[in-house]
Amino acid sequence: MSFDVIALIVLCLIWAAFGVIPWLVVAYRRKGRGTLVLLPLAMVGGVVGAVLVPAFGARNLPAVVGSLAAAVVGGLVIILAAPRIIETARRPRAAS
Repeated sequence: MSFDVIALIVLCLIWAAFGVIPWLVVAYRRKGRGTLVLLPLAMVGGVVGAVLVPAFGARNLPAVVGSLAAAVVGGLVIILAAPRIIETARRPRAAS
């Protein structure tokens, strides 16, 4: 395994950990009710948000710092959007 692959795996784990930070806050505020389902979504949101920073052209140290901040924002966005998306999907459709 090359060093680049190992570095990318470690970076993805760090991004996922930063994506969990907003989930911890939401889980604490809701006293854990209904938040376990959101944990993997927060991790994925953190990684996706962080990957967008270098994809838009940031390089070197600004890319690393920006991707960590974007991981937190990505985790927060997906946590706040997921309950509304699930609620919309469960809503019965009107008969035509």
